[in-house]
Amino acid sequence: YYKRVVELSPNDPEGYIGLGASYDRLRRFDLADRVYAALYELSGGTAQYYNNVGYSYMLRGKLSEALTNFRKAQKLDPDSVVIANNLQILRDATAETRA
Repeated sequence: YYKRVVELSPNDPEGYIGLGASYDRLRRFDLADRVYAALYELSGGTAQYYNNVGYSYMLRGKLSEALTNFRKAQKLDPDSVVIANNLQILRDATAETRA
């Protein structure tokens, strides 16, 4: 559905956010990367952009890249509960890999 939204409304960032997240869920990171690049061109580096890219990296096991993006997101939106939760998930994942 999100692919259709992007096709019908190519200037709507919400469609790209949903499409990128959908590709992440399908573990099609090659396609997610292209969508996130298009989203960046459309709306720039927003907190939601960095949060979603961070989550994508976390799913791939690229924890340092995830942390970098989550920190950028948090700097832009320090009160976001979603970003704070993702940082906690990342901390928990990092602690588990050390244990």
